[in-house]
Amino acid sequence: MNFNRLNSLEMETEDHYRKKANIYRTSPEYGKMISLYPILETSIKDCKDENLVA
Repeated sequence: MNFNRLNSLEMETEDHYRKKANIYRTSPEYGKMISLYPILETSIKDCKDENLVA
């Protein structure tokens, strides 16, 4: 994490957030959440290839 940005309104790069999302999706916490809420897994799969941000 770039600590110079902590007090700034500047966002990280898209690549940064993609890496964070990938790390999160492979975490034990994510796996547990998906197993507790099966409909969430279905919804995530339905949106997987959607371009949700312009």
